[in-house]
Amino acid sequence: MTGKLLIVQADDFGACQAVTDGIMVGFREGVVTQTSVIMPAFDSARAIRIALRVRIPLGVHLTLMCEWESVRWHPLTPAPSLRGPDGALLPGLAELRAAATANDIVSELTAQVAVAQAAGATITHIDSHIGVCDPDAVAAVAAEFGVASRDPVPWPGSTLALDSIWHLSLQPDSTKTDDLVRHVEALPDGVHMIVSHPALDRPELRELCSPGSRRRKWAVDIRLSDLGALRDPRFRRVCEASGVTLTSVAALGWADHDETSAPERSWRKFDAPRGTVPVDAAET
Repeated sequence: MTGKLLIVQADDFGACQAVTDGIMVGFREGVVTQTSVIMPAFDSARAIRIALRVRIPLGVHLTLMCEWESVRWHPLTPAPSLRGPDGALLPGLAELRAAATANDIVSELTAQVAVAQAAGATITHIDSHIGVCDPDAVAAVAAEFGVASRDPVPWPGSTLALDSIWHLSLQPDSTKTDDLVRHVEALPDGVHMIVSHPALDRPELRELCSPGSRRRKWAVDIRLSDLGALRDPRFRRVCEASGVTLTSVAALGWADHDETSAPERSWRKFDAPRGTVPVDAAET
């Protein structure tokens, strides 16, 4: 495939039913092309069953943190250095970097991918929830399972060969659809990704955190406006008018396991395009 290729990625699959089902609305309408599942989240098992049924390309959203006050996710492994006083995952990168050990990180991330595979999922890629605590650990997981990471990782891991990553979720709610249309209109030839966080308007979104929490916008407003922008007819029209083909990592063939030896595995150093923000700024 050549020309203008656009992957529309939906993060947080399985975070709760409102998120899972919102992503599926986008996929069924053709405006979400792939997703990645949070394995420690409560709706992950149902999310994988849905993904297998509808054949949405599925990655693993590597999760070492749980930012929500009212919903607490727990590691899949014993991982004492990844747990807070309540036994659940720590709330943010600062806490994680202060406490986590490399062994616990690698063991937990490996388990998340392995459990997804054991449930029958073919994993097309990996990406990190909130941010990358240890790039070497993500690289090790990418190398072990033969998948590429959205986040930049060193050898022996591999990084998705994207020409740009643009975060729909960081755009103001009031101008989000207009910003999306302008972004698509300006895309040059190459392979590009839009990262989004769609969800349906259901009570469980508001139950993720208290009304006064700084996370409130990430629980509700951003997710609803992301889905609204993607479903707006202007998005599909601008893709058609601009010659943009919607695709996925799987459709591009990037999800195939590389049988070459590790030193020969092809990977691309990630150079952040103009307007792109670090991943750890995207969900704070």
